[in-house]
Amino acid sequence: MKKLSIYTFLVAAVLFTGCSQKEVEVSQPETTPKNSETMLNNIDNSNIQNEMVNDALVESAENGYYYMINGKKEFIENIYFGFDKYSLNADTKAIAKSNAMKLSGVQSGTTIKVEGNCDEWGTDEYNYALGLKRAKVVKDSLVMEGIASSAVTVVSFGESNPVCTDKNASCWQKNRRSEHKLVK
Repeated sequence: MKKLSIYTFLVAAVLFTGCSQKEVEVSQPETTPKNSETMLNNIDNSNIQNEMVNDALVESAENGYYYMINGKKEFIENIYFGFDKYSLNADTKAIAKSNAMKLSGVQSGTTIKVEGNCDEWGTDEYNYALGLKRAKVVKDSLVMEGIASSAVTVVSFGESNPVCTDKNASCWQKNRRSEHKLVK
C-alpha cells in the first residue's frame, strides 16, 4: 500500500509540473516585401553608436553595415544561417571571404566583433550556445582568410537581439545571422 501511494504521488507530480513551451503562431510568409526603411526602423542601433571606431560606421543597411575602412566606404554583409544550423555553405563562405578581404584593411587596435544571433525557437540556453557557434565559425573563416585571431572577438546574443519581431518564417530567417562590428 505504501508503494502505491508513492507511485501515485510521483505520477501526480509529473502531471502537474510538465514542460514549459513557447507559444508561437506559425503563419505563411508575407507576400509583399517590406521596404528597407521599415526594416531599418526595426533595428536597434543604440549599442552600435557606442561601439563605433572614429565614426567608422557610415550607415546600416537591411543585411549589413557600411564602414569607412582606409578612407573607402565598404559594405560588410551579415551572414545568414539555416534553421538550427551553424555551418557555412558555399554562398556564406563566399560572403565571409569577401568580408575578410574588406576587413583586412582595418586599423591596428581595432577589433572585429562577430555577433551570433538566433530566432526565437528553442530555449534561451540553446540559442545562446547556437549563437556562439555561429559567431565562432565566422571568426574561424575570417582567420583562415588572414585576419589575426587576436583581432576578432565573438559574442552571442541568442534570441535577445532580433531585427524582426513578426511571427513568420521570413522574419525568423532574418534573425538567424552573424554580424560584424568594428570596436575599439
